[in-house]
Amino acid sequence: MKEIDQKHDEKRRIIRRIGIVLLIIGGILELIGLGSFFASFGSFGGPPRYFWCAFLGMPILFAGIVMTAYGFMGAVARYTAGEAAPVAKDTFNYMAEGTQEGVRTMASAIGQGLRGETASGTTAAAVRCTKCNHPNSTDAKFCAECGFSLQKSKPCPGCAEVNDPDAKFCDNCGHSFG
Repeated sequence: MKEIDQKHDEKRRIIRRIGIVLLIIGGILELIGLGSFFASFGSFGGPPRYFWCAFLGMPILFAGIVMTAYGFMGAVARYTAGEAAPVAKDTFNYMAEGTQEGVRTMASAIGQGLRGETASGTTAAAVRCTKCNHPNSTDAKFCAECGFSLQKSKPCPGCAEVNDPDAKFCDNCGHSFG
């Protein structure tokens, strides 16, 4: 794998080293400053002399934490992915095994619906009469219940679109038949 920056490894090593050095320096300054502060409670020698070290150590310690975190970010991400990926894979496979039958049932129902079949496997009535709402077979020209024409036979004077015989408005342009 070709890396974008040829000096990436060198820069990462430098960031790691500087981060660790800053962590050590900041930690030592914090210990000196806080040690001086708490030591002044037990003695009557006056106020803490090196408490200022704690204030100097805080930003140095923070910079060390940030640089170390960035220096080891790739290693932490690889470790995290190595731990999480097998768990995610196992979870996915478990869910896939547990839902196969349901997916098959849904796919079968969708296929039947697209083919116009009912659950029993017979062809469903795909055309409903616009007058009485009775279901009719797709090849019927007239309603089996009321005899109303199921064919579009009303041309629009505005656009010549053929509409249902009882249409009040054109399906294409919205022209009123009234």
